[in-house]
Amino acid sequence: MAKQKTKHNLKQKPLPQQEIKKVTKNKKYNLFVFLTISVFAFILYGNTLSHDYALDDAIVITENTFTQKGLAGISDILKYDTFVGFWLTKNPNKTAEQIQEEKKLVAGGRYRPLSLISFATEIEFFGKNIKNDAGKVVYKGNPFVSHLGNIILYLLTTYLLYLILAKLFPPDENKKWYLSFPFIASLLFLAHPLHTEAVANIKGRDEIMTLLGSLGALWFTLKYLDTKKAKFLVYSSLSLFLGLLSKENAITFLAIIPITVYYFTNHNLKSNFKSLLPLLLVSGVFLLIRGSVLGMGTGEKQIAQEIMNNPFFGASVGEKFATIFFTLWMYIKLLFFPHPLTYDYYPWQIEIINWSNPKAFLPLILYLALGIYALYGLIKKKDIFSYSIWFYLIPLSVVSNIFFPVGTFMNERFIFISSIGFCIFIAILLTKYLNKLIKNTQTHSYFLVLIAVSILGLYSFKTIDRNKAWKNDLTLFTTDVKTSTNSAKSNCSAGGKLIEEAQKPMYKNDTATRNQMINQAIVYLERALEIYPEYIDAINLLGNAHYELNYNINKALYNYAKILKLKPYHSIAYGNARIVLLNTIGLLNSQATVSTPDDVIAGCNEVLKAHPDFGEANHIMGTMYGKYKNMLDSSLFYLEKANQCNFNKDAGFYRDLGVAYGMSGIFKPALDNFLKAMELDPNDYQTYMNIGVSYQQLGDIANANKYYLKAQEFQNINTNQ
Repeated sequence: MAKQKTKHNLKQKPLPQQEIKKVTKNKKYNLFVFLTISVFAFILYGNTLSHDYALDDAIVITENTFTQKGLAGISDILKYDTFVGFWLTKNPNKTAEQIQEEKKLVAGGRYRPLSLISFATEIEFFGKNIKNDAGKVVYKGNPFVSHLGNIILYLLTTYLLYLILAKLFPPDENKKWYLSFPFIASLLFLAHPLHTEAVANIKGRDEIMTLLGSLGALWFTLKYLDTKKAKFLVYSSLSLFLGLLSKENAITFLAIIPITVYYFTNHNLKSNFKSLLPLLLVSGVFLLIRGSVLGMGTGEKQIAQEIMNNPFFGASVGEKFATIFFTLWMYIKLLFFPHPLTYDYYPWQIEIINWSNPKAFLPLILYLALGIYALYGLIKKKDIFSYSIWFYLIPLSVVSNIFFPVGTFMNERFIFISSIGFCIFIAILLTKYLNKLIKNTQTHSYFLVLIAVSILGLYSFKTIDRNKAWKNDLTLFTTDVKTSTNSAKSNCSAGGKLIEEAQKPMYKNDTATRNQMINQAIVYLERALEIYPEYIDAINLLGNAHYELNYNINKALYNYAKILKLKPYHSIAYGNARIVLLNTIGLLNSQATVSTPDDVIAGCNEVLKAHPDFGEANHIMGTMYGKYKNMLDSSLFYLEKANQCNFNKDAGFYRDLGVAYGMSGIFKPALDNFLKAMELDPNDYQTYMNIGVSYQQLGDIANANKYYLKAQEFQNINTNQ
């Protein structure tokens, strides 16, 4: 018997000529597909290359301490929650460890270092100093490079999707490549307007990278099963791990990959499970790393009390799930008809509803039907329609709010991965089932092209137009507030950005435009408070707006006081109220404010109701009663109360307190306070005059004359100057 050759001694048989032609043809088609996808991607998103940063780009790039360090920040990016670098910028006096412990605002935290590492790398090699209007460097960045990176990653993701679909559903050699199911499904994915949030917003890179890594894991798993080469298991594991480091949603591919293998290959369950084992292993490693960084179950207590992080706060269990199924209907609606689009679905753009509302129970019936059909297809038919449902439902499950809260009702970027299932569904209808209605092959091809071009044309128009809103924060917020009219966050963001814009030097002499923007900001902020009366950010911004408009002291103080009643030690509201109070006397003297002394007293009263030991408020109250109302008892009461408060008492305060004592005929305390004022400001001639008067009233004529003479000297100096 002839000795059997070992595997490594066997020579590979040459491919038949027919197979060589087929491989060559496929490579040629793939090149055409790649070029088409590349050109189409830049047609769709080329207008974003001139855009600035917007929305959450501040969290991950412009205001992230770690990212701004470039490559030097990567170690910290890997060590902490994704948001820690941002909060560290806001709280430079705290450590990263303190921030990590304090700022657990979202249940479970966020560990998505890979996209931040890419941003840090861009800062290192392409970052430019970005200066504010005063010429001060405020951050490093290069939005052109970042937007270009998003487009390239997106087109690579689309091309990889095509390769996977082409492997699972090889194009018919008798049909044009551009009429094939894989190509049409991939173009539908590329053009879908719901993806603008992921691509046009730089921060959306985490969505793109997690899908790219996940599809890479699927591709290499299929390659392994076909070749049995272990290296492809390594590649698939690495791809999934990188996807997980981009965003946790990649873990859903632990279900999508084996389902795909089960549906479209002949590999048995043993092989399927063997290919899944490394993916399970790296997922476990990722979860261990994530857990060591973030801990387990963080953020639950804090978000329970805040509807902007937990929109279901106060809703019953029934209302919660009824509302969830309404949002699930909204996703389907937006997949078929992506208009209008908005970045903001916060309360109450989506309303809380109950099960008596058809918006709840009809979507429930629809999703039950989808689930039943998907199970039937999994067990019995293994048809592509049921597979498309699995590809839709599985990624959607982790962002649906059904299993754990995601911090908002819904977001367009949440449907990014699931939209593949939708694109597969539509492409199959066009390429595989349209011919059942139209028997003639040529006519079918014409109709297929007509319908596909029409859908892609409409999608492309909407995508290109929607990109314009993502130009910068001002454009985005003032555009989307017209769609998200019932969102407290959208109204608040639009109002805040208009105030910020109005403060720019270019509007310093353009009072009409400046006031128009601030008045519009007030409209938006008041709308935000109609929706959510305890919205701290909106209340604070409303106070700022009234102060910016006409130096309306009382309305500004009223809003800051409103915050302090809710949160007595809210640092921003306290600081803003303090700034207004310190400027009050100067504004009244210059008549720059629309407020009267009575208005100021009313505003201070509101502040003191919330914060009785607010030193500056007591000081201004005393000054108003003494200087403007001539009510000495009230003046002295508030000034003495202020003196007992812990705040920065300057020379002006001690002068005011001395005047109040002096006018009340209490000259010894008056003298003591004037002397303190002199120590803090030794160049004020009026203080020396007041000291002289106090000494004279106390019978010390020598010291009185001494300080009168000193006052005269300073007055002469000031006159000569």
